[in-house]
Amino acid sequence: MATIVTRSGKGSPLTHAEVDANFENLNSDKAEVSSLATVATTGAYSDLSGLPTLGTAAAADTTDFDAAGTALALAIALG
Repeated sequence: MATIVTRSGKGSPLTHAEVDANFENLNSDKAEVSSLATVATTGAYSDLSGLPTLGTAAAADTTDFDAAGTALALAIALG
C-alpha cells in the first residue's frame, strides 16, 4: 500500500518534494494490467470464454418447475 503524506496528517502544507513523493509512491504501487479479456472491453456475453456446461434444466420452460415449493405448500394446506 502506498505511503501518502497528507496535510491533515502532517499538520502543515506539503513541500514540493512530499507531493512528488506521494505521486511516486502511488505510481510504484499501482496494479499493472497487461491485457484485458475481450469481454472486459466489450461487455458482450458472447465474448466470454470458459463458459460452464448447463444442465438439462437450462433448456426447460420455467413452468416445468414448482416455484418456491407451491405444490408442497398447497398439499400441506389441503391436508
